[in-house]
Amino acid sequence: MRHFKNILTKQTMAVAVDFAVDALRCIAIERAADGTWTRRVAFELPAAPLDRSMDDSALREFSAKVTEAGLNGCKCRVTIASNLFRMDMAQLPTMNEQELAASARFEAIDRFGVNEADVMIQHAPLPCKISGRCAFLLLAAPLSIIRNATHAVMSAGLSPCSIENAACAALRGAEQRFDGLNTGLNAFIHVEPQQAVLLLMKDGELQYIRAMQGDWSSDVCAKDLSGHENMDTGSISLDPVDSSGSWRWNSLAEETLRCLRQACTESTWPARIIVSGQPSSNRELLDALKGVCGIDSASVDSAAWSLGHEKLTSDTWAAALGAASLDMKNTSSARAA
Repeated sequence: MRHFKNILTKQTMAVAVDFAVDALRCIAIERAADGTWTRRVAFELPAAPLDRSMDDSALREFSAKVTEAGLNGCKCRVTIASNLFRMDMAQLPTMNEQELAASARFEAIDRFGVNEADVMIQHAPLPCKISGRCAFLLLAAPLSIIRNATHAVMSAGLSPCSIENAACAALRGAEQRFDGLNTGLNAFIHVEPQQAVLLLMKDGELQYIRAMQGDWSSDVCAKDLSGHENMDTGSISLDPVDSSGSWRWNSLAEETLRCLRQACTESTWPARIIVSGQPSSNRELLDALKGVCGIDSASVDSAAWSLGHEKLTSDTWAAALGAASLDMKNTSSARAA
């Protein structure tokens, strides 16, 4: 009976937990009597690696935060960092849905080299121009990752009802809150510290997906030369120049260009690139994408996606908000003024 109130009001609350590489994020958005959705709480905790169970102290802190926010017993959507998924596109002869599900599972096991008993496999249809063939997206994640995520969420007092790739959740959120993303051909990039995911959309339908490995964290990885003494007394002292950021983003932009050339033709080039993730507001990243790919690039600005007493301070909430939007009946009213 202690969760009785939450059970009665579960249709008016949208809760999501994002197990990101850099942090664990939880957000709850509540539906008011007038139908608008307002952010009830949003908090971040230290990252919880899913290759093992969450340790007791972290779990107690997570549980305390959930209780403090009055979310015990609420159902929630869970997102997991995209680098924990194996993903690829595949084609098979046209078949019915039941046959496709079985064939897609076999294809994923063979292609990814995973143990059938220890993996969760999902597939989603993609457009295919070849007659007699069907295209689809394959996603696979170790069951141990899924178990660790669900155990942490349940132990904290929440009730998980879905688990998905953070990049896919972020794209859903962007579609609902970024004008024009469902019209024409558009590229979307979700940037995480260890992996960036490129998704190509045409009139609201996923056409192409590709994961790009690299060091895409927002922290500058170059050494700070200003703190080092010049040991060679005969050399000329130079001011430190930090060019690592621009070089890194140029690398991501060039990889994006290679993927776009593979997926598009000159007559079907994306109208724009929308970027989500912590570095998405980085001017060097946006300028690199525009300069290399020749496409206007912009941040999704997920910090402004939900109304609340205080504005979110970082652009890292796209996945959580995209997942929560599944339970929001009037998502347009959740847009920030």
